[in-house]
Amino acid sequence: MPALTRGGHPEQLQTYGLCLAAGGIALFVFLINTMTLLRDAFAVLYVLVVLLIANACGLRAITLTGAGCIALTCISFLIKHFGEPFDGAYLRLAVSITAIGVATMLSVRDRRTRDALSEQVRMLAFTHDTVIVRDAEDTIIGWNDGATKLYGWRSDEAIGSKGTVLLHGGNISSHAAEELQSTGQWSGEITRKRRDGQWIVLDARWITRLDSSGRACGVIEFGADLTEQKHAAAERERSEQQYSAIFQAVGFAIYEVDCSVINILAHNPFDFSVDTLQERLERLSGRPYIRDANHAGAELLGQPNPRDMAGTSISALFVDQRIWIDILYSLVRGKLDYTVETTFNNSEGREVDVVLRVTRPTADVGFRRILVMALDVTERNEAQMKLRAAHAELAHADRITTLGQLAVSIAHEVNQPLSAITTFANSGQRWLARTSPNIGEALSCFDQIAANSSRAAEVITRVRALTRKETSFHTELDLGDLVKEVTLLLRKESAGKQVEIRTYYDPATSLVSGDRIQLQQIIMNVMMNAIQAMSSITDRARVLEIHIKPAIIPMKGALMSFEDTGPGFNNSTEADLFEPFVTTKAHGMGMGLSICREIACVHGGTIDAANRLPYGAVVTVNLPLPAAPNDRSDDAVRS
Repeated sequence: MPALTRGGHPEQLQTYGLCLAAGGIALFVFLINTMTLLRDAFAVLYVLVVLLIANACGLRAITLTGAGCIALTCISFLIKHFGEPFDGAYLRLAVSITAIGVATMLSVRDRRTRDALSEQVRMLAFTHDTVIVRDAEDTIIGWNDGATKLYGWRSDEAIGSKGTVLLHGGNISSHAAEELQSTGQWSGEITRKRRDGQWIVLDARWITRLDSSGRACGVIEFGADLTEQKHAAAERERSEQQYSAIFQAVGFAIYEVDCSVINILAHNPFDFSVDTLQERLERLSGRPYIRDANHAGAELLGQPNPRDMAGTSISALFVDQRIWIDILYSLVRGKLDYTVETTFNNSEGREVDVVLRVTRPTADVGFRRILVMALDVTERNEAQMKLRAAHAELAHADRITTLGQLAVSIAHEVNQPLSAITTFANSGQRWLARTSPNIGEALSCFDQIAANSSRAAEVITRVRALTRKETSFHTELDLGDLVKEVTLLLRKESAGKQVEIRTYYDPATSLVSGDRIQLQQIIMNVMMNAIQAMSSITDRARVLEIHIKPAIIPMKGALMSFEDTGPGFNNSTEADLFEPFVTTKAHGMGMGLSICREIACVHGGTIDAANRLPYGAVVTVNLPLPAAPNDRSDDAVRS
């Protein structure tokens, strides 16, 4: 069998030669049949002309040649027998025409068959798959371009070689051989060796070749290279095994969630309004389900086996369904990562605090593999609650300690109204003891007694409030009033240290929301620190300025700053001033500013400290606005 690839040798001269020979034969037959006395059966030789043209030309040329030969036969007959009566010459003419016609039809059919086979050979020659034809002795007799590109041997090098020797391919299994013998074809994977020594894997299909008698005479092999696919499949399997190992071995919970139900909304999310998109997500929120979970994920939710979670709705885990809807909303809008702290429902009836990290991998298609990672922070939150309770205990202890330092000032404040009460009581008695009692003066004395009694009661009330351990209540407060109250309590201390206290504020912008006692504690701690820090200053005035003004962001609260003319903070400890047990005073406990920061954070505010140029320090407290009227209860809002 010729090679499937043909060399480029010219065939045009051969075609011209056959055409000239056919023309010469036709002319010779016409002359002999016309000019001689031979019988007309000689015209049958025109069949030779048709056969020569059939080997050299196409279908149209064959048909025209057959018609021309029939026409020449008829012309010769008319020249020789025109006008003669009907006899055997007409029968010989019919036989000649029939022979030429049959030869022409057979040539046309043969040419069509050869053209079809030639087209199939060209298709096989240029296909990307390998086509190798072997005879019954395993000798290669056909080799296409695909085989040349894959194996590296040219067709002239491969043809004539033994297939098993050239390609180092062993025989197929006995089962495959039986299948090839019984059905005439077989398909499967085989291993071959290229010219460069590389082993490759092919998806092969063998078809039995049959000779003219229908007996098997070889094999036609079609093959497609699977080497890269095999390597890619092995790499993909290795990657999936690695991913699975990491997925299961990681120490925190991971859930692989199928959210493909929201894919239709993700195509054009901006075509919907926010409310419409939220409404649709609410209806679909229960559809996303867990495809897989690791052991830590099952343990977090109290499940014995991660497989038991497959197919369950992810939304059932959320205590607050709005958080899950917000996550879906972010994914639909194109966000790839979402982090939030929320609470999960445990199968044992226990709520678990978790920090969620929801990620859509870049290789995800149609929201089918969304990763939901959960870090259990229940113990951390419980520890923080205990820490807050400890801070509250320390805050109470600090209040008691502060009151001990202010005992002298408090006694002075209480003694003044008590002395006034004694003086006015004696005066009233004398006015009434006269021969003519002066009722008006006596009543005036009684009014002064009542006023000073109220003042003493207010001092005692403030002291008891600072020492009382109560639940925190937030109410609407005026920072200016709080500063005045604390300034009054510290009047003795400030006077003894020769510190001038100046207060600047606008009552319209000094309203905040908070607990009166705790905010008084912040103000008292900061003022006491400033007064004590300035006690060593001798080269300048000792001034404490308190400014109350709106926060930097309008309508977000009030900002209260304490500016003194003291030595300022030590630069080495400035960043750690608010840490527990860090102090700049020789006999300080290091808890004052730490408690102040805790109180400010609980109120939703902030507190900062820094040095002021050219000298002194400034402490800034930022506190929130009071809640709207419809957000507060009639009396107070529990913190």
